[in-house]
This record gives sequence, structure tokens and C-alpha cells, in this order.
Amino acid sequence: MGKTLQEQQELVAVALVCLTAAIFATDLFTPYGFMIWILYFIPVLMTVWLPYRTAPFITASLLILAIFFVGLIRSLSHPLSVSDLPNRAVFIVMLAIISFLAWEIRNAYDDLGREITERTQAQKELSDLAKTLEQRVQERTTELSAVNVVLSRDIEERRKSEEALFAAHHKLSLLSEITRHDILNQIFALGTYLTLSRKAVPQSSDLDRYLDRMQGITQTIEKQITFTRDYENLGKKAPGWQRLESLIRNAVTEANATGIHIDSAVGSLEVYADPMFPKVFYTLIDNALQHGEKVTGIKFSFRQSGKDLVITYEDNGIGIPADDKPKLFKKGFGKHTGLGLFLSREILSITWMTITENGEPGKGTRFEITVPEGMFRF
Repeated sequence: MGKTLQEQQELVAVALVCLTAAIFATDLFTPYGFMIWILYFIPVLMTVWLPYRTAPFITASLLILAIFFVGLIRSLSHPLSVSDLPNRAVFIVMLAIISFLAWEIRNAYDDLGREITERTQAQKELSDLAKTLEQRVQERTTELSAVNVVLSRDIEERRKSEEALFAAHHKLSLLSEITRHDILNQIFALGTYLTLSRKAVPQSSDLDRYLDRMQGITQTIEKQITFTRDYENLGKKAPGWQRLESLIRNAVTEANATGIHIDSAVGSLEVYADPMFPKVFYTLIDNALQHGEKVTGIKFSFRQSGKDLVITYEDNGIGIPADDKPKLFKKGFGKHTGLGLFLSREILSITWMTITENGEPGKGTRFEITVPEGMFRF
């Protein structure tokens, strides 16, 4: 009945009017009975579908009036018996009860309708949110796919660049190694001829002095060529943990520090450093032997400085003049090649270590190597 809710409610109202009139006529012209009273309840129950909250009570009131007038009309032609009054009163009370029940049913029906509507709306909103979320997921997936494509392309380009750089570095290393080897061979030959030439000339002559200087220059060139090899190997291999006691002992042997008292109080200390780290200690000991003049003892120790560790080298030589200290670690500064301390500083910097000299001139040399936290252990 009806295509919309409003049409259905209008049809229910018309049906209620017609049914009430029909019940009124039936009650007027037929004897009272149980079935006729049941019919009075039908219009009240039908008010469940009406939009007005007071519809059940209005309908019950109209039916009570109808009963009253029917009884009045019938009493004019047929006097009411004593049993009719309680009968009518009971059914009037029942009409009131039924109207109240219909009102409760109608409220429950409205609440249920609202709940269904709210749930339907919530379900629709959830469905819309699910669609929106799915759309966003698809959009993000598309974006991530595009980013992955770009990253893959960048990674591939970087890989090719690294391969090209590695190949170029390998070729340069090979070229420098071959060139260095050839130069060292020529220097060796030159040194041999200089030695033979010195035997062929009178000693203490001008030519002998010139040959002596030429031989010294040749040795300097050889050291500089060797330095290029060491500097090329710097950082080529990964750093690792190195036991300081063993490094010092090997450096003393390599520098041939015969007759020098070595005090190595470093215990089980290990330092995370470049594989060329031993060359730092060899340089310190070799410089003491070459330039310390009166060195008779060398001491190695360490101390904590906050979270860092300080490794100390000390000797009892002539020390370093105050004017030379600011230039001590610069490339080329020194009596020979001036590369040893410069290379030592570069080796230490690979694992964030630093080196300074704070000895007192005339009383010996004192170098301090600062090892940052995490780069040492026992």
C-alpha cells in the first residue's frame, strides 16, 4: 500500500476512519458480543503506523465516544441491563490499556526504525570510508611503485657509476704502481752508479762532496716515491681492532731502536684503526732516533679524558722548538721529506683520531693521540 511512507500513513488514516464508521454501525445494529469488542481494538493497533505519538489515545477516545453514543442510542429503544454497564466499563478500560500498549509499540517501532536508519547510515559511511581508504591505498601504492621505479633506476645508475669509478681507480692504481716501480728501479740504478763514482774520485774533493749530495737527494726521492705508495694505500682496506702492545713492539724492531729503553705501559689496550696504524708508531720512534740526538728512553702510556682515551708518547731527547710546532704536521715540513708526521695525522683521521705535540723544548718530545669513544677497548 503506497509507494512512500507518507502515502502509506495517509492510507492507514483513511482505513481507520472507514473502519471506525463500520464498527460504529455494526455495534449499533447487532447485539453486543465478544467479537464486536475485539473489533474495537483493531483501529487502536493500526495507529502504530501513524506518525503522531498521540494517535493511539485519540483513536481510543473516539472509540469510547462511539461506544457511549451507541449505548445511548440503543438505550432509547432497548433499556440497558445491569450486566451491560460492567461489560462496557471493562472494555473501555481495555481500550485504554490497548492504546497505551499501542503507544509503547509505536515508540519501540520508531526507536527501531531510527536505529535501523542510523545503522544503515553508519554502514553507508563505513562503506564510503572503506572505498576512500581503498582508493587512498591504491593511490599510495601507485606512488610507492613510481618511487620504487625511480629508486631502482637511481640505484642502477649509482651501481654503474661505482663500477666505472672502481675500474678507473684500479687503472690509476695499476698505472701508479707500474710507474713507481720503474722509478724506483731507475733510482736504484742511479744510486749504484753514484756509489761506483764515489769510489773512482778522490775523497774530500769537490766532486766527492757533490756526489755525496746527489746520493742524499736520490735517497730523498726514493722516500717520496715510497710515501706515494703508502698514501695510496691509505683507507683502501677496512679498519680493524689492533693491539697496541704488539704494534709498539713491532715498530721498535722495525726502527732498529737498539740501546733505547722502551717503557710500554699500555696493557691490553686495543684501538680500532686503519691497517696502516702501526706506521704512526714507527714514525714517532724513527723521528726520535733521527732527530732526538740524545734519546735514551721512550715511554708509551694512556689515560682517560672524559669519554675519550689519550695515548701518550714521550722521549727524553732535545724536543721540538716552539716555532716549529704549528708547522709540525704540515706536508713537506722537516729535515728530510717532511711526510712522516703528515701521513701519521692522515692515518689517524680515518677513524676520527687526532694527534698533537705538547712537549717542552729541550726536555723531550711528547705526542698525544686522542682516541674517541667507541674506538678503543681492553
